[in-house]
Amino acid sequence: MLFNSEQVNRGRKIVNTGIIILIFLLLADIAISLVSNGIKGLTGKTFIGGIILFNIFLYHKGNRIAFKITMFLLSGVYIFIFGLLPVYLVLGLLRMLNILDAYGGALYLVVPAIIITAVSILVFKTEFYNDVLAFKNYYDKIYKTRI
Repeated sequence: MLFNSEQVNRGRKIVNTGIIILIFLLLADIAISLVSNGIKGLTGKTFIGGIILFNIFLYHKGNRIAFKITMFLLSGVYIFIFGLLPVYLVLGLLRMLNILDAYGGALYLVVPAIIITAVSILVFKTEFYNDVLAFKNYYDKIYKTRI
């Protein structure tokens, strides 16, 4: 599958933005754990966060296995940003306005389904997935020929 350099560059930007968001989420998780549990709850979070940050460092150094693990971690970040975050925000707003209980609670199922469907259509129409796939294939091809 051939991709042009513009598509690969867009995919690289998307992946790098996802990595920055992942680092921010890790630091926020560590800060929340520190505030809520004190030093006792911090050891497990720090260990897991350290492993993930070390994996991101290896990815930037060019490790192929770290690349695959980073792509897996970024899929979770993308699911959170494009799927769960809009659902949580809209459900919170509708709950605050007392609209969700209007139809016997059926909107608790209908609203997330509509949002997730709309977001998935938006992601595929903007070729977001194709850009990330182009960067992934380019990265795999470059490092297969280098070894």
